[in-house]
Amino acid sequence: MIKTKKLVILGIALAILLAVNLMQKRGHTKATSQAARVELVQSDIVPGDLSRITVGFGAETELIVLSNTPVGWTVDTAWHAAANLSRVETLVRNWSGVQGEYRSDNADVLADYGLVGESVLSLRAYNPAGDEVMALDLGRKIDQGQGNFVRQPDNNKVYLTQTNLMAQLGIYSADKAPQGRYFLKLQAMSEDRLQVDQMTITDADGERTFVKIFATEEPDSAGAVPEIDRSTFEWQLASSPATVLVKTKVDAVLNSLVAVRATDLVDPKVPLTDYGLDVAERSASLTLQDGRTIVLHFGDEREAVDEAPAGTFMQLEGEPTVWIVTDYAVKNIFKSLADLEPGS
Repeated sequence: MIKTKKLVILGIALAILLAVNLMQKRGHTKATSQAARVELVQSDIVPGDLSRITVGFGAETELIVLSNTPVGWTVDTAWHAAANLSRVETLVRNWSGVQGEYRSDNADVLADYGLVGESVLSLRAYNPAGDEVMALDLGRKIDQGQGNFVRQPDNNKVYLTQTNLMAQLGIYSADKAPQGRYFLKLQAMSEDRLQVDQMTITDADGERTFVKIFATEEPDSAGAVPEIDRSTFEWQLASSPATVLVKTKVDAVLNSLVAVRATDLVDPKVPLTDYGLDVAERSASLTLQDGRTIVLHFGDEREAVDEAPAGTFMQLEGEPTVWIVTDYAVKNIFKSLADLEPGS
């Protein structure tokens, strides 16, 4: 009789445990069951559909502002300088239609995902009517593998996305604020080297002009004018034609001049005296086949400060933008005459 009662009690207890377990499983399924992947941002959006993109960091919601203007994309937070279209396109392409895997909807654990606080990245994009059409907050990266946690604005649902949007903002380590210069078009100078007829370098050693002496091709018929082969030439020092120059060394100076890539730019409204560009002691000019003359002025050096890189202030004559170019680029341009002669 006693054994029977014990068995009944054990049976009841087991039934209760099974019922509780079943209820917990059902509750858990109800709380966490989501689609394997969810589209978090509207797909098929391209930069042409947008008028404005903002990138925020913590409380600063417009740390970087990009605008689609009649003359192209600009970085408004960098004195409305021209933006690198390729980087704008890459950001929008990766952001549009981004998907995520559900992780949590508990507001109390948002900090664990890096989605509250001063290191949250916020991405917003607007159409020409001013409507927000793309929006996402980026949290911390996962410890192992690729991906980071994200959520839609004012929504506690957290997702894990494998799309590395941080890389599209130029961020490769945690808790780093994005820099506007990542989106700048930093090609300060870009010309075809074969269209250059001569170049002049001016610095503390004085002025020296190098002229291209082109090869000519004999005409097919008598009386015809010989054709100039612009791809074949030698260099001649204008002030002393007999001076022997090493072509490859002078070519290297030209190559540096026709493709100057900056690392940053600065406020163009600041007086040029602050940059050493009011009366620049160093300059380089190119005379092109089409008659244009392009002059580059080089000013003082800037030391690295926080995220701002070191370099030399440079400005193209007639243009407002003041660039920062590397010391390496400057040294490649300002070679002494002795550096360009045989035996140097």
